[in-house]
Amino acid sequence: MTSPIVFGTDGWRGRIGRDLTFDSLARVVDAVASWTASPGNVDPGDASTLPLVHDTRFLSRELAAESAALLARRGFRVLLTDRPVPTPCASWHVKSRALRGGVAITASHNPPEWNGVKYKSWFGGSATAETYASIAACAGRPLPERPGGTVEKVDLLSSYSDAIAACVDLDAIRRSGLRVLWDSMHGASGDLLARILGDGNATRVTTIRSEVNPSFGGVHPEPIPEHLGASVSRLAAEPFDVALASDGDGDRLGVLAPDGTFVTPHRVLALLAESLARRGRIAGGIAKTFSTSLLVDRVAARLGVPLHVTPIGFKWIAEKMLSGEVGIGGEESGGLGVSFFLPERDGVLTGLLVLEAIAHSGGSFRELLERQDREHGSFSYGRRDVRLPMTVLRSFVDGLTAAPPSRRAGATVTGVETMDGVKLHFGGRGWLLHRLSGTEPILRVYAEHEDAAVVEKLLSETTEALERSAQGAPSAALPAP
Repeated sequence: MTSPIVFGTDGWRGRIGRDLTFDSLARVVDAVASWTASPGNVDPGDASTLPLVHDTRFLSRELAAESAALLARRGFRVLLTDRPVPTPCASWHVKSRALRGGVAITASHNPPEWNGVKYKSWFGGSATAETYASIAACAGRPLPERPGGTVEKVDLLSSYSDAIAACVDLDAIRRSGLRVLWDSMHGASGDLLARILGDGNATRVTTIRSEVNPSFGGVHPEPIPEHLGASVSRLAAEPFDVALASDGDGDRLGVLAPDGTFVTPHRVLALLAESLARRGRIAGGIAKTFSTSLLVDRVAARLGVPLHVTPIGFKWIAEKMLSGEVGIGGEESGGLGVSFFLPERDGVLTGLLVLEAIAHSGGSFRELLERQDREHGSFSYGRRDVRLPMTVLRSFVDGLTAAPPSRRAGATVTGVETMDGVKLHFGGRGWLLHRLSGTEPILRVYAEHEDAAVVEKLLSETTEALERSAQGAPSAALPAP
């Protein structure tokens, strides 16, 4: 029996050669085609044309070519990228061309042995949960072959690049004289930041890891501290004002201070929300996902704007943007979007906005961060991904839900939320979140607190409890208070 198509927080992914084969991916793409052309699909936009992009992963180009040919046989006009491009490029073409949808062949920030498919909806952002459910329901019901379909290999990057460049004050960035390190992690963003800023101005961009390497140099293409050793080493060897790193498909951003310290996406969201709001570039509230910092709450309160907390996955923030409720939104994993572009996260645009914020501040990046600490206080943050059998992980989370502890790491639990995982609150000082991955047998454990020692203890206690549970010890439970 053919297994059902199961979508995660943004798309379908599988391990190459095991879950993901040319045949299994064709099944997903066929379902996309059926949904796009379905008489029951009331989404606006031209349903006859689909942009199709891909990243730099192993077989991405070949999978994209096969998918394009399949869609053409189903009667679609396919605009196939002529090179690896960031996934937001598909979103921009969907929106700017008034299309019903678009396709990206990518596994985003997953390990190198993964690949997959994302669907971009008519509004220029990640498909909603309802849309993905509708696509999954179309599995096994392919459209008949229809005449008139074509595959056009085209330059989709240039117009997208021009569009994001128009969203920032390039003159201010170019005049600032910033020394910028751009690390594309062998992903789809390549040297795009340097090409947007150009040569012959005071700002200098040095690009590393821009060549295509399907193994991503032996690391996961996720811009988090453990995968940014190349940037940290370069910062130690050469002076830079800021380092920016983009993930495998170019929709997330990681930021490093000049000394190599990782600047969390929480801080980046808070910094950009404040900078853009004070300059009148955004209006409305701020959206953050369930795993994002209390710092954002404090910035929203200082600005006097509503704060919206959503489940994890940028598609929930996109819904808030589409409703006009928020001007900026972001998530713990480095995805951030602004309402004046698309309801979509975009790593290259976020990097440009960071440079714009520094340029307009009149000071250095370090001074911006120090001011943030003075005005809003500082938090320590950590995350651990615990990989164990799914039965062990589910049992652990179920136990927490049924009987949450009254204390953790010496701190009193003041509240419990289950919007997306199990979150324990410690007053206004911090929290601990346990959340199962939507695509892998992993429990993601997130912790934040004003006291860095408490963060480390929270993560260690939880990891140790999970390991005991996996070994069959009677205490799947957490340590006694």
